[in-house]
Amino acid sequence: MSLPTAPPAIEPAEPSWGKDTAEFKSFGRQYGCSKKELEDFRHGFIEHNSLPARFSSVPEAGSFVVAEAGFGSGLNFLATWQAWQAWKPDHAATLHFVASERAPLTLQALKSALSIWPEFQDLANELIASYPPLVHGAHRIVLAEGTVRLTLFFGESNDAWDTLTFKADAWILNGFEPTLAPEIWQKTATKEAIQHKQPDTSGSQAPSVAVIGAGIAGCLLANNLARRGHRVTLIDAADEPGSAASGNLQGAMYVKLGVEFNHQTQLALSALTFSQRYYARYTDQFWHPTGLIQLAWSNKEQSRQRRFTERNQYPEELLRSVTRHEAETLAGAKLPCGGLWFPGCGWLEPNKLCKSLALQPGIKQVFGYAVNQLEPFDGHWCVSGAAPHNSDIHADQVVICAGHLTPELIPGPGSFRFKAIRGQVTYLPDPLIAQPRAVICGARYLNPVHNAQGENLAVVGATFDLHSKETATTIESHRENIQAVSSMVPDIISQNLANDGLPDQLEGRVGFRCTTHDYQPVAGVLSDTQGQNIEGLYLLTGMGSKGLTYAPVLAEFVADQLTGQPQALPATLAKRLATGRMRQRKTDAS
Repeated sequence: MSLPTAPPAIEPAEPSWGKDTAEFKSFGRQYGCSKKELEDFRHGFIEHNSLPARFSSVPEAGSFVVAEAGFGSGLNFLATWQAWQAWKPDHAATLHFVASERAPLTLQALKSALSIWPEFQDLANELIASYPPLVHGAHRIVLAEGTVRLTLFFGESNDAWDTLTFKADAWILNGFEPTLAPEIWQKTATKEAIQHKQPDTSGSQAPSVAVIGAGIAGCLLANNLARRGHRVTLIDAADEPGSAASGNLQGAMYVKLGVEFNHQTQLALSALTFSQRYYARYTDQFWHPTGLIQLAWSNKEQSRQRRFTERNQYPEELLRSVTRHEAETLAGAKLPCGGLWFPGCGWLEPNKLCKSLALQPGIKQVFGYAVNQLEPFDGHWCVSGAAPHNSDIHADQVVICAGHLTPELIPGPGSFRFKAIRGQVTYLPDPLIAQPRAVICGARYLNPVHNAQGENLAVVGATFDLHSKETATTIESHRENIQAVSSMVPDIISQNLANDGLPDQLEGRVGFRCTTHDYQPVAGVLSDTQGQNIEGLYLLTGMGSKGLTYAPVLAEFVADQLTGQPQALPATLAKRLATGRMRQRKTDAS
């Protein structure tokens, strides 16, 4: 008998394994793991729906969408993926598989269920490596270098079909018997299957996309679209990618999850889990998953963390509360308190990552191009730049990813509720700081020492300067960073430095975060003053200090919208990202 779960955790299935079957006690439902079951699926679904021919005819940059009520062990998904590998077109195209699961398997149970299928071993291993933690909501899993995308909804099937945005080319409805799961069968077999049915369409040339801004958001989006087969022009006023707020030598990847599991917390959790999966491909290259400790460094934060752990239940693979002794062991440093340990978090080298992302084939790089005008022209968008660039750039779709400069580029009347917040980081050389093994967060973040620019140093930051527009580093901001870290972790920095013995040549960097009036990101099609969508014009910005965490899933979400493919985020979360809320109303200005 399993103990009841609290949000956002979801109760897993309790399968009883036989020789070739698994019974799910949560539903009293059975599904087979026998060769006959697999043969029946291949004949009854893959062949009956003419998938080999339909897969091979998917157009350039197009997609094919399969939906299933009841993911189970993922066997149907793996069989569909295998068929896609055999019959997919020669050009870029994407298989989307959308599935719901009320009681998902644990990772260990999934491994057991798929271990009996050697023919799926490589595919199963990739699925297992990216299998999400058992928390409620939608999980986007990108597989096979982006040619396969699994949207896996953990929760009630009704919730999945009510909130997920997609149109299916084919439905798998035989995973449930009506008498065992009537609420799922009723929804999927009738109304919802019709609502999410994809109309038959013929392919045309993929639209061209101009991405303005080559920070982490713009580079992730450009790379995402290029991998899907789109023609992308990446534009920036700087001479190379990752030159503005995304240009730091190190950046901590984390979020601060809310005490209440509301939509804001759910969005942060979706961003966290997706970014951990996304960055895994860059491990030991640009991504360093050292783990991260959020210290309970003040009375206020101790109270918040206590309420957080009392009201929520998260899988330990995501986070857990740790004592001071545990925290010191994990971080490899002397600490004043315990906190929340995030084993899958760590730090990035964002500048290097941006440069790598921009090299994806299909991306045309246009740097040193300061955009000064954006306007519709003859059914397309015309992007104009300041001298010495005299040639305009034309694209079918445009995405503004220009951070705090975004409002200057939005065409048409109106003002917007964006804020630019200065942030300065400090580079501390190895001799001046202890060497923690993990990222330490609190009033500031402190990264492990790393060899950069020819010396071992750690990045500490960042200041939060609401009213400063100073672009150069200042000794006052260095002092603020050092004092904040020393107060948070008294023994981590050299006492001489902590006591204001700042070296003359202390280095750092200044960037300007872009945030919004409600501190939620902006991602999606831009709406006009009347609330109508402006065709072909999108925004991706407003992530504040958490851009490294939010940018991967939001780039995925915006790419879904641009391509008309199933959306990575449910409608309940997409609503929080809407661009219309950013327009300044007269009542706001008064």
